This record gives sequence, structure tokens and C-alpha cells, in this order.
Amino acid sequence: MTATKKAAAPKAEAKESGILNADMTKGAREYVARTAASVKERNDSAYEGVTKLNSGIEKTMSRFVGGYVGMMGEMAKAAHDDMAKALTTVEKMAAAKSFTEAAQTQVDFYRDYATTNYDRAQTVVAAGRDMINEGVETIREGASDVLPFVKKAA
Repeated sequence: MTATKKAAAPKAEAKESGILNADMTKGAREYVARTAASVKERNDSAYEGVTKLNSGIEKTMSRFVGGYVGMMGEMAKAAHDDMAKALTTVEKMAAAKSFTEAAQTQVDFYRDYATTNYDRAQTVVAAGRDMINEGVETIREGASDVLPFVKKAA
């Protein structure tokens, strides 16, 4: 027998007996099964992280919308109150007996109007600042909650 025939003989025998093919197939199946399990675990982990992030964003957006609706309600109330106060002032001015009394009524109205609107503006700014800070904090927490899942999935 030649050297080539001697080297080919064990492979041919293994191939004929099915040992070589069976071992490779079993190893390949195990590798694919492990890889699939690993990918599934990473997929589940990424989904869990994204779900937490979405939940945080939903809560934040609900707060923003709620805050916006609340501010719009306050603005409508403020406009109504301002108009009622202005009409009351007009009635007082119409009932004034002198120019001095009418002028004092008007000065009192503007002083009260400016003070009230300044206080309202401070309240709106504080509420807006709190709403934005809360939203940023919620997003930051959501992002930090997702980070471990992203690292795990990668």
C-alpha cells in the first residue's frame, strides 16, 4: 500500500461506519443549540430593558400632558378671573362720584392685577421647572435601568 492509501484508509473506514459524520453533526447541533439559547437570552434581556424604558417614557409623557392640561386650566381660570375683576372695576368706576375716586379705583385695579399676575407667573414657572426636572429624572432613571440590559444583550 502507498502512503496516500494508508492515510485515506482510516478516513474511509470512519466515513463508511458513520462515526465521523455522527460526531460532527452532534457537535454542530450542540453549538447551534447553545448559540440559539444565548441569542434568546440576550433578546429577552434587551426586550425587558426596552419595556422598562418605554414604561418610564410613558409615565413621563403622561405627567407632561397632565401638567400641560393643568396649566391650560389655570390659564383659563386666570383669564376668567381677570375679566371678572376688570368688569367689577368698570362698575366701580361708573359708580364713582369724582374723577379722583375713579382714578384711585383704576390704580388699585392695576396694582392688584400686576401683583396677581406676577404671582401666577411665578407659580407657572415653578410648576414647569418641577415638571421638567421630574421628567428628566424619570428618563435618566429609565436609561440607567436599561443600561444593564443593553450590556447583557451585547
